[in-house]
Amino acid sequence: MDPISITGLVIEVSHVLSSLIRYGKAVQTAKSEVRKLSEELFALKGILEHLAAHSTDIAKWEESETSLFDRDVMARVLHTTNEFLQSLLVDLETSETKFKRLKQALKWPFTQTQVIDHLARLERVKSWLILVLMADHNSVDREMQHEIRDLTNTLKEDLHIRAQERNQFLNRELLQWIAPVNPESSHLRASKRHRNGTGRWFVDGYLKMFLNQEENRSFFLLGKSGTGKTTLFAQVANELTYMASQGQSMCLAYFYCTISDFASQNARNVLGSLVAQLSGTAPSILGDIRSIYNKGPKNQAHRFPIELSVLEAAILKYASGTTKIVLLVDAINESHDMQLLEASLLRLASLSTNIRVLITTTSTMGSIRHPNASVLNISGKSRGDIDTFIKYRLQTDSTLSNLAPEFRAEIESTLLGNADGSFRWVQLSLDNLSAQRSVRAMRQALQNLPGTLRETYASMLERIAPDDWKIAREALFWLSFTKQPLTLRSLNEVVVTDETCMTLDEDMMLVPPHIILDICQGLITEDQNGYLNLAHASVKDFLTSDWIRSSRVQYFALDAATADLKAMHRCLTYLCLDNFAQGYLKYPENPAKVRQDHAFMTCAANFWPQHGAACGFGERKQDMIHKFFATRSLPGRGNYGTWIQVLLRTTAASNTTDAIAIDGTHPLYYAASFGMVPVVEYILASEPDVDINAPGGRTGATAVWIASLRFNFEVADVLLRAGADPSIKDPGSGLNVLDLLRMVPTHRRNYQGLRPILARPAPWKGQMKG
Repeated sequence: MDPISITGLVIEVSHVLSSLIRYGKAVQTAKSEVRKLSEELFALKGILEHLAAHSTDIAKWEESETSLFDRDVMARVLHTTNEFLQSLLVDLETSETKFKRLKQALKWPFTQTQVIDHLARLERVKSWLILVLMADHNSVDREMQHEIRDLTNTLKEDLHIRAQERNQFLNRELLQWIAPVNPESSHLRASKRHRNGTGRWFVDGYLKMFLNQEENRSFFLLGKSGTGKTTLFAQVANELTYMASQGQSMCLAYFYCTISDFASQNARNVLGSLVAQLSGTAPSILGDIRSIYNKGPKNQAHRFPIELSVLEAAILKYASGTTKIVLLVDAINESHDMQLLEASLLRLASLSTNIRVLITTTSTMGSIRHPNASVLNISGKSRGDIDTFIKYRLQTDSTLSNLAPEFRAEIESTLLGNADGSFRWVQLSLDNLSAQRSVRAMRQALQNLPGTLRETYASMLERIAPDDWKIAREALFWLSFTKQPLTLRSLNEVVVTDETCMTLDEDMMLVPPHIILDICQGLITEDQNGYLNLAHASVKDFLTSDWIRSSRVQYFALDAATADLKAMHRCLTYLCLDNFAQGYLKYPENPAKVRQDHAFMTCAANFWPQHGAACGFGERKQDMIHKFFATRSLPGRGNYGTWIQVLLRTTAASNTTDAIAIDGTHPLYYAASFGMVPVVEYILASEPDVDINAPGGRTGATAVWIASLRFNFEVADVLLRAGADPSIKDPGSGLNVLDLLRMVPTHRRNYQGLRPILARPAPWKGQMKG
C-alpha cells in the first residue's frame, strides 16, 4: 500500500470537509445532511490517518501468502474513494461558484437519495478499511473470512456502479436530451405490489422460452385492466436484472407509460430512455448520438428533438454484437404515440436476432398479428397466481391470519371462484374484509362482496360523504387526465378553485392537506416521491366507462371527449386569478418564487395550451383566451407576463433577458408554438394589423418558424396564407422553414408535410431546393 496515496486521501477529505462546513453556515435547509456527511468524513479521515501511521506493517501483511485481502481491490478502493471525494468536491465547488457568479442563495446540491447513497458508500469504505486494521496478519477466523469476502464483493460491485455513475455524469446533458423521463419511480411502485410466489408461472415458463427462441422475438402480454400486468412486468424486469448480474450475456432496459405523465407517452422519450439505460453497461451505444448532439446548438432550448430513427440505429448497431438485448415497455396502450412506438419496437425485433421485445397492453392492436410476435392473453383461471396471492394475504395480514382455518378456507374459495382473472378485485375484496371489526361483520361482508371490479369501485364511491362529492370528482378528474404528476399541494389548489374564484388563499385550502386521500376512499394514493396517482389504471377505465353513466354513481362519471376542454378552461381560470395579475417583474430577485408558492402554476402554465390544442374551441372558450391575452395591457404584462415567466422558467440570471422577450412577444407566437389553430385564426381575424413576421421568444424566431419546427403544419398553413415569410432565418439555429425540408426524415415524422404548403405561388418560391 502506498502511504502517499493514503496521505493524499486525508488531504482530499479535509478539502471536502472545508466545503461542507461552509455549506453548514450558509445553507439553512440541509443542516442534517451536512452534519451526517461531515461525521462520516471525519471518521474516514481518522481511519486513513491510522492506516498511514501503520502502512509498513500492513504492507508486510499484504505480501503474506496467506493474505485474504485482494491487493487489486485495495488499490481500487483507494482509487475509487479518491474519485468519490473528488466528485463530492466538484459538486460542492460548482454550486459555490454559481452562488458567487449569480449572487443568489447558496443551494444544497444533493437530493436526499444522493445523500443516502453517499453515506452508504462511505460506510462500506470505512468498514473495509477497519477490517484491514482488525485482521490478524497470520490467522483470520472463518467468520471474518466471510465478512471480508462479502464486503470485498460489495465494494467491487460499488466500483462498477461508480463507473456507471461517472459515465452518466459525463453524458448527463446528452441523456437529458434523449431521455427526459426516468422510469425508476414507476418501477419501484410496481415492484412493491409483487408478492412472493406469484408470477413464477410466467418467469419460469413463457419468459425463458421467449428469450431462447429465434422466431417470434416480440411478445405481447395482453389483458384487461386489473389483471396484474404491470406487477408481472416489474417482476420480469427484476428477474432479468438478476439474470444479467449472474453473468448471462444479456442487457435489458424497461419503461412504463403512465396516464399521469404526458412525457412518458411520447415514443421518442420511451426509446430514448431505453437507449440511456443500455448506455449504463454499453457506453458505446451513445457514439453516433453524441456526434449529432455535439453538432447541435449548445443551448438546449434550440435543439431539435432526437429522431426516432437515430435511436433505433443506435440500438441496432449495439445489437450487432453477441449480447442479447431485452426491451420491455409496459402499458403501451397509455401512449398517445402507441402505433408509432409499437411499430418501432417491432421493427427492432425483426431486424436483429439479438433483440427481444416484451410489451404489455390492454388493447387488441392489429399489429399483434405481426409474423414475429407472440401473444399471451392473461387469464387468472389458467394459473396459480391468484390462489397464491390469496394464501399470502390470509397468512400475513394481521387481522385475517387470526381467523379460524375453516373461515380462511371459505374466504379463499369464495374469492378464487369469483376473481375472473382480476388481481385488483381480489386485493380490494381482501382489504374490505380486513377492515371489518368483527368476524360476524367479515362473514356478512364476504356474503355481500361486489361481484365485479366495477361494482367494487361503485361501492367505494358510495362511501364518499355527499358534502365531499365535488372535491372527490375534481380530484379523480385531474388524476385521470393530468399531463404531469401532481403533488398533494398542487391537487389541493386546483380542486378548490372554480369559475367564481378571483383569488386563491390559504383559507380555501383543505385542512389537513392529506384529507383528500381519505375523502377519495382509497381510489388515489401518494407515492414515495410525493406525487398523487390513481390507485390503479382500472380506476380511470371505470370512471370513463359507459356502465357508470347509467349507474347509481353516475355523478362521478368522466367524459374523455370533453376532458381537454374542461382542463384548459380550469387552467386558464387558475392563471387569471388576481394572485398572478402583478406580472413578471414582481419578484426580480427570485422570479421562481411564484412557482414555489403556487404548486399548480407549473402544470397550468405548461399544459393549458396542450389541452387547448387537443380540443375544439367554442366562442365562449375563445373569449376566455382573448381575455387572458388581454392582460398584457397590465403592468408587467399582467397574468400573461406571469404565465410566460413560468413557461420560460426564468431565473435571476435570465430575468432581464426574459423580460425583454415577454414584452416583445405577441401571443400569436405562443399560439403557433403550441399548435392552437383556432386561436391563431382568432388573433389574425381580430388584429388585422398584427406583425405576422415579428420575432418572438428568447431567440427571436417567427411564428411560422416555431409552428413548422414543432410539426404544427396546419398552423403554418394558416400563417403562410396570411402572408408569413418562411425564408426568415431562426437566430438560434441559423435555419429557416425552407431548410426543414432538407432535414433527415424519420419513419413516421418528418417535415415533408410542409412541401405542398410551400409549393403554392409566392415570392420566396424560387429559394426552394430538393
